[in-house]
Amino acid sequence: MADVTTVTSPADLRAFVHALSDMMSRVDTKTFREETFEQRIARRFTKREVAALLGIDVTFLGHSAQGDADIFPKGKKQGREVTFSPAEISLIRGIIGSKTRLKRQHLHWRKPGDRLPVISFGALKGGTGKTLTTAHFAQYLALTYGLRVGVIDSDPQATCTLYFTGSDVDAFSETSRTVMDFMGVQGLDGHPPTLPQSAEQNSIWQQTPWPGVRMIPGGMDVMNGDTALLRMVQRGYRRIYTSLRDAIDQWSAAFPPVTSPGDLRRADGSFDFDRFQAAQTETLDVIVIDQQPSMTFMQMCGPLAADSLVIPMTMKGFDLSTLSVYSSSLASYLDVISETDPDFRFGAQDHFVLPTIVQGDNDKDVMQVADLRAHGGDMISEVWYDRSAAVANAAERYMSIYEYTPTDGRRTSAKAFTENANAVNDYIVGRTLPHLPSRGFSENFIAERWGE
Repeated sequence: MADVTTVTSPADLRAFVHALSDMMSRVDTKTFREETFEQRIARRFTKREVAALLGIDVTFLGHSAQGDADIFPKGKKQGREVTFSPAEISLIRGIIGSKTRLKRQHLHWRKPGDRLPVISFGALKGGTGKTLTTAHFAQYLALTYGLRVGVIDSDPQATCTLYFTGSDVDAFSETSRTVMDFMGVQGLDGHPPTLPQSAEQNSIWQQTPWPGVRMIPGGMDVMNGDTALLRMVQRGYRRIYTSLRDAIDQWSAAFPPVTSPGDLRRADGSFDFDRFQAAQTETLDVIVIDQQPSMTFMQMCGPLAADSLVIPMTMKGFDLSTLSVYSSSLASYLDVISETDPDFRFGAQDHFVLPTIVQGDNDKDVMQVADLRAHGGDMISEVWYDRSAAVANAAERYMSIYEYTPTDGRRTSAKAFTENANAVNDYIVGRTLPHLPSRGFSENFIAERWGE
């Protein structure tokens, strides 16, 4: 243990924060984080797990290599199992999904002309599992459906960024760009947003270690957005609330889906790996936004850019009081927009509260969910995140349960939490992306917990 030096805290606030900043500059806060970056998605999946992700049986997985043996991933032997990385799983899905003669669809890419769906995860209170919910959902969509997912971290703390950042991602540096740059509101002169050219916008998306997942990192620069938007209002520009939606719409129009799964096969029937790789970044199939737990001008842009708003919320009394404040404040803001801009169209997909960190063996927590549903019906999800030691073990390394490799003593709890995460994500898919097929995970959860 390092020696502790007794330091008298400065009485003056300015002196205190400067002293604190100086102290933190000398504290090693990066080692653990950088270790995680180097080990990002190091987890490998067994054949059985791969088959489950693809929604097929293990025998069919073996048959799928026939005809594509030259490109089909061989995997890596670990003990008695052959295991596969997320990148190999993505390729396997592309190979199987490009076989158009199959009755089931395995590669669920957006089709030309389809709207780019946007899902925002927001709450007024921190510590509700919002960021972890966002990260799990984005990774689930990539693993389970092969979607090309865009993650926008609009939180200055950039916690969600930590769940996706690898050693090759430019985050937490002076050159990293945030949603501020994407929206064209980095100027503080009060002039309306100046959207960058669509090609410049596209360069702001950074490839993460997760195949098919790109990200716009968070960071302290996001805080400047509130100043920029406030000054726009002061100069008479009122439509600040459309800034993020306008940016997404411009980018989406410039980078629509072009490639279909069948296009991944050449005329001779062979799989075109280069075209598959190019298609992975030609567009996005969905955007998920992780909001800062606040209701600033900048943070209000997220729900107004979204088709669906999901509000992760713990089930304690004090926490639920913040849900009341959040909903009433957001309602007032939207009422003002509706009065001044009657042609504005709010997100028309499903919106709901997602209970989180629920103690399933605690009747009080479960009864709180039941009481909320009795008053609000489907406004409250009937599937929730359980409190779990597994999530804490993964989270302390800024890992999701989908990339966390547990030690021997934690495999059971990790498996239980994976099943819980699958159920929650399957439920969110059903509510926000109903065109995707259900995997049955949420139905199993509901049958077990509610007896339905």
